Amino acid sequence: MENQKNLFLAIIISMAIIFGFQLLVPQPERVPVTGETNTQESVSLDIQGTTSAVLLDRNQVLEETVRVTFDNSKIKGSINLEGGIIDDLVLEEYRETLDPTSDFIGFLNPLGSEDAYYLDTGWVSPDSSIELPNNKSKWTADKSSIGINDPVKITWTNTQNITFEKIITLDEHYLFSVDQRVINNSDKSFDLYPFGLSKRQGIPEMQNFFILHEGPLSITDSVLKEYDYDDLKEDGKIKHNSVGGWIGMTDKYWQTAIIPNQNEPIQQTYSYSFVENVDNFQTDLVGAKIVVGNGDNISHNLKLFAGPKIVSVIEQYMDEYGVQEFDRSVDFGWFYFLTKPIFHVLEFIFGYVGNFGWAIIIFTLLMRICFFPLAQASFKSMAKMKKLGPELQRLKEQYGDDRAGMQKEMMALYKREKANPVAGCLPILLQIPVFFALYKVLFVTIEMRHAPFIGWIHDLSAPDPLGLLTLFGFVDWSVPGILQLFNIGIWPILMGISMFLQQKLNPAPVDKMQAKIFMFLPIVFTFVLGGFAAGLVIYWTTNNVLSMAQQYVIQRKIINS
Repeated sequence: MENQKNLFLAIIISMAIIFGFQLLVPQPERVPVTGETNTQESVSLDIQGTTSAVLLDRNQVLEETVRVTFDNSKIKGSINLEGGIIDDLVLEEYRETLDPTSDFIGFLNPLGSEDAYYLDTGWVSPDSSIELPNNKSKWTADKSSIGINDPVKITWTNTQNITFEKIITLDEHYLFSVDQRVINNSDKSFDLYPFGLSKRQGIPEMQNFFILHEGPLSITDSVLKEYDYDDLKEDGKIKHNSVGGWIGMTDKYWQTAIIPNQNEPIQQTYSYSFVENVDNFQTDLVGAKIVVGNGDNISHNLKLFAGPKIVSVIEQYMDEYGVQEFDRSVDFGWFYFLTKPIFHVLEFIFGYVGNFGWAIIIFTLLMRICFFPLAQASFKSMAKMKKLGPELQRLKEQYGDDRAGMQKEMMALYKREKANPVAGCLPILLQIPVFFALYKVLFVTIEMRHAPFIGWIHDLSAPDPLGLLTLFGFVDWSVPGILQLFNIGIWPILMGISMFLQQKLNPAPVDKMQAKIFMFLPIVFTFVLGGFAAGLVIYWTTNNVLSMAQQYVIQRKIINS
């Protein structure tokens, strides 16, 4: 059986396995919106913030509010003292496009501007007589700017002589630590529940690709929960109870997360509302009850993550703070057990070669070494099949339309010559999951975003930019819509050529129609992979070249023996 036929069959089987896994393995159940069972007193947290009928320019909102600025060289922005919220954050290491003069990624946006997105912490109480700070409260700060591990204390006191403080500290990466304190100088005792939330207005621009989750998510009792924005629009509110974990919202490359003490019982809530023609999405958690007596001084800590999902940084927070399954915020997918190790291998190689393109090529070589014994057996079998080609053609001519007779003689011939026509399937089947896992790594990890190779490849996570319809970069025009299918780049063409040459090393099909069909496979795969990430096409091309080299040596040895 031809190698190309095996490849085609392997892809079909692998896709069936992938989708069958999702159907057969029970997925996390949705928790009903009503009838929650919480061991602590249930306290609801309404969606925070209001939506103005007139949205202002982002910079105008920033100018009109009093703020404490922060900058640690990776993120910069400000804390709004109206509400004490973190609603202005720019990612200083990432730009919108490959153009070095393009804007930095604007991540969090202030309330009152378009696409508002912010983080907040505070308190809720079942006692409605207690005056609590809200997003209109005017806080005062002890400084106007902060840097790394240089905290600011903001303060608000109500008319009942209860003082609320937030001590906000930013680390060297993307994590804010918020110590909330309550100083009770009133004559009352009351119960408080700490909360943290991420609030987003409008539905963000998304990839909308089935292998990628974008939207609300959480780790609930060490189990990953994921919901689409449409899920919240349908259900309105979804609640879970957990001990530790975290909750937030994720985009493809960046996310927000509210992280409590990992031993604390919490209530996680996903919420949606529609106000002034704007969609409002919120993820929040409410912590355990704290009794505040007269004269008491109590405190509570939450950590707020806002930034890119860099695997090493995410894992550092997992180790340092024991954050449950925080690495699941990077959508490594169903093959997590395979995808993440492949990423770490690429990252390890990158540490030595300094380029992810070369890391992919070296990784491909390592995979060929790992699969060498299986490939060796497969290629030996195919070499025998190619050697038996004339005999198989003779049987076809001898038996004509007597397919049963020809099949019987072919099986006898295979047995006599110890040739296995299906031996090529196993190594290819084993490589297909690696292929899909590598595709996932290139698609979801921010480390691969805008990662260059050599020459014209400036982003391994994007398709080859030099397309056929632009004469490989000599004609500057934007290829429209469906014509993109035919705008295949140089690397996909090289892959197609390598696939065609590899096909020539395989035994020719006995059936002429089958031979014609498989002759078109390299062309089909060239166009299919033309829209895939360049890094993936480089992997496939390199794999083809290494396979041909191994196959050629074996065939020369067996056919000439």
